Amino acid sequence: MSATAIDRRAAAIEVSGWGARFHFFQPRNACFWVYIGLVATGLWYVITTVQATRGAFDEAYATALVTSGLFCAAFLWFLHHADRWERTPPALALAAFVGGGVAAPFGIAITGNGAIMSIYEKLFGQAWATDWQAGLTAPFVEETSKGAIVLLLMGLAPVVIRTVSDGLIVGAYVGLGFQILEDVFYAQNAAFEQFGANQSEAVLHIFVLRAITGIPSHALYTALFGAGLIYALGTPAQPRRLARGVGLMLAAAVIHGVWDSASALGGGTALVGLVLLVTTLASVVALLVGIRWAGGRERALMRDIMAPEVEAGTITAVELEALTGHRHERRAAVKARADGVSRRHERHVLLAARDLAEDLARGDEAAIQHSRAEIARLRAG
Repeated sequence: MSATAIDRRAAAIEVSGWGARFHFFQPRNACFWVYIGLVATGLWYVITTVQATRGAFDEAYATALVTSGLFCAAFLWFLHHADRWERTPPALALAAFVGGGVAAPFGIAITGNGAIMSIYEKLFGQAWATDWQAGLTAPFVEETSKGAIVLLLMGLAPVVIRTVSDGLIVGAYVGLGFQILEDVFYAQNAAFEQFGANQSEAVLHIFVLRAITGIPSHALYTALFGAGLIYALGTPAQPRRLARGVGLMLAAAVIHGVWDSASALGGGTALVGLVLLVTTLASVVALLVGIRWAGGRERALMRDIMAPEVEAGTITAVELEALTGHRHERRAAVKARADGVSRRHERHVLLAARDLAEDLARGDEAAIQHSRAEIARLRAG
């Protein structure tokens, strides 16, 4: 391995924060105490609300927890596989989920939503407020509330959260927490509206409705907002690009607002379905743009980290292109596999190479040697 390649690897690891550890308990960090205060405030609201309705609505809570838990498990699996570059530390993912689920909605947003909605009712009347207050309140209050949690986590993990991809994934965890707790309370409200009758049916109806229309969700909104924050603020790994940052944050708010205003925009007719469809497509396009923008920097970092392994013969140049490229580069690597190596084994070689990149970033020599040996074993097998 050349000295230049090794130096580029070291610089990439240092600037990216790949392999850095996250320690939640930071008593000398003001962000830690603000986070704790917001979580405690939100948790107190949740406990007192549930305590006041226990007994009469236990069936609704149990059904809501089971259905939301299933949705959460499926989304966590998706996020785990979508986190294809440096893995988010589990403790940071948990802090993001709890902050988004407890602090953002019940420590911040619920107060802001209530205050602005009451102003709308006084200024424009009950009928107008019923149609428009959700779409003209939630996007600003809730997205900034969740964004505040992402910002606090950046203060707690300034070395870990450095790239736009980090902002996307951490933002998604924050938004997922918000979505799950919101779904639980929406289900509770559905049971309230029926005065405790048919609680399970009411909750399941809400669950199915939100699951079917779940692509434009808080996880997606906050992923965009988190990526926008990284661009807007800048980090050692990502130069400040204010226009992109503002664009992504505005995209999150606008998509959220249009989605919540679908009924008013569609006039309560079949046009509502068209508004929802267009919004869903727009949200997917915005996310794909954010992912593509984020991938450019991550690919450059991966190339610098893994290039010395090509010189050492651990992986091939084609496999390096697959690690740092798009789907067609990965297909080319599988197609150009060495003689005697099956397509299945070549795919496993690429996965093992990704593990090797993580081990190199952490500097774990035993794990590095194990990953290199695993790549050799897969080729031999």
